[in-house]
Amino acid sequence: MKLSSLKKFAASFCAAAAICAILIGIVPGVMYAAATEQVVYVSLPWLASMSSFIVGTTMRIQSVSVWSASGELRVPRSPPKDSIIIALDPLDASRLGLVPGDAGLFLLYENLPIEISSRGMLAFNPSALPFLSQRMLKVLCELNPDNYSFYQRRMAEFQSRLESAVEVGRSLLNDIPILDLTGAVSPWLRAASTKVVRPPDELWRAWIGNTRTPDLALAVNEAESRGWWILMDAWTPAQIKTRVSSPARLISIPPPETEYDFFTYLHGIYTDMDEHFRQIRRSG
Repeated sequence: MKLSSLKKFAASFCAAAAICAILIGIVPGVMYAAATEQVVYVSLPWLASMSSFIVGTTMRIQSVSVWSASGELRVPRSPPKDSIIIALDPLDASRLGLVPGDAGLFLLYENLPIEISSRGMLAFNPSALPFLSQRMLKVLCELNPDNYSFYQRRMAEFQSRLESAVEVGRSLLNDIPILDLTGAVSPWLRAASTKVVRPPDELWRAWIGNTRTPDLALAVNEAESRGWWILMDAWTPAQIKTRVSSPARLISIPPPETEYDFFTYLHGIYTDMDEHFRQIRRSG
């Protein structure tokens, strides 16, 4: 056999071997598409975004809930009967009229010991999100075990991007003094800056209960006089929002729009704040 023929035979053999390797699953990290598209419903929009990132195109992830312009969770429509639904825990599932043991229901936690009033912060807690992504990975692999290696790699990429976003926040915000009056975004702010000051829980609860309101005015005035930034978000209680005027250094963080990837939204909190700082400085 001539040398040129040998080369052609070797090339054909290698190509065929590569195809066979993919088909029998010996190539690590390969994404396997299902014969028919698998649709999975996830209870919370930020969990749905996390899930969608991990699964790529191997499943179609749909969020059951959406955020309104005021930050409230709403359920536009219930998932079809016999759907697969992933919820945070039984309390989260109960919002959808589901209980543990219902067909098609998967829970990340059997009992998540976090108060209702603090649950909104989970989506913005960079210390908690990696653990939640591991729980999500476990459930997704139950649903589609053939893609375990691919999902594991995507989860690691999610965690890496999360760490990179926090590093960006630290580079932009670490020296910025902030009075934190946010209802949910606080952990994301504190991960980036050591100069975030938040009222004690006891005082916060008093303000929500419309007591000790002079202390709220005093805190805002003191922050203004010191040149601090004052931050609120869509989840800041109305009792606090209505008592804070509009100082020049007030920033209000909106909820993510429906079509936004949640990770992009988290990253954007830092960059949008930095741009706001720059605009005020230029105008001031």
